[in-house]
Amino acid sequence: MPPFMKNKVLAGTLMLTVLVVPAAAEPAIWHLMDEDSDIYIFGTVHILRPEMEWQSPEMAAAFANADTIWFEAPAVDPDAQLETIQLITRYGLNEPGNPLSAQLSEEAQSLLEEIVSGLGIGAGTLEGMRPWLAAMTMSLSYIQSQGYDPTSGVDYVLWQEASADGKNIAYFETLEQQVRFLADLPSEIEVAYLEQMLRDFEGAGDQLDRLVTAWETGDIATIDAVMNVETREAAPEVHETLLVGRNRNWIQTIKETLEGSGSHFMAVGAAHIAGPQGVVELLRAEGFEIAGP
Repeated sequence: MPPFMKNKVLAGTLMLTVLVVPAAAEPAIWHLMDEDSDIYIFGTVHILRPEMEWQSPEMAAAFANADTIWFEAPAVDPDAQLETIQLITRYGLNEPGNPLSAQLSEEAQSLLEEIVSGLGIGAGTLEGMRPWLAAMTMSLSYIQSQGYDPTSGVDYVLWQEASADGKNIAYFETLEQQVRFLADLPSEIEVAYLEQMLRDFEGAGDQLDRLVTAWETGDIATIDAVMNVETREAAPEVHETLLVGRNRNWIQTIKETLEGSGSHFMAVGAAHIAGPQGVVELLRAEGFEIAGP
């Protein structure tokens, strides 16, 4: 996940990929199977403009035929909202006497004040937040100011459809696990995460444009180059914690699922699928044949 990537502020949030796509997009999908199991793996984007069309015929058919729909965590489940608030209160707030401004360099604090002013966020709103939560709050505020809507995101739409259709819903992680991937980072890395985001904030819009084209056309190599490559080189500890370690855990779950039976549709952030350390290539490296890019 992207805290140290140049011009990747919006990609560094807990949910990894934030894009806007035009009509008739056909993002990539992969298929893994054995004698009695079908697993489809689909890279998601978490926030979209309401008018965007992204469900290709292949993706829609795979989803419709699946018995179980998998997501990263129950982040969009309405019943989990209270738990989310509790987790943010537990892991996202600073200790008394240690406001956010006291943790940042003068340059970073100046950038933060300029950015929050442009976003219409109150000057003191972020003071009680830990750096990781402040980064997420600013990113989400910016994205929504550009016309994006969390309820139009792939995960939200698919969760609603799966629930309405009475499908089984499963998760790779708990909400607490997801929050703690960020909250458990060493404090100096957490601060660096926010400070790099502040420096790169101005170029975030251009970066999204590049990601849009890559995602809608199934260009996995470009998604990897934009979202993962620089992080692998500049901040391997962060990359390992927020992406690769989780991917390795997920492929164990996928293999266990394949040993069972039935049809499964697995929707996870596109950054987790792209590149040599993505879910698909990790499975291929273990000898699994997977149809797709």
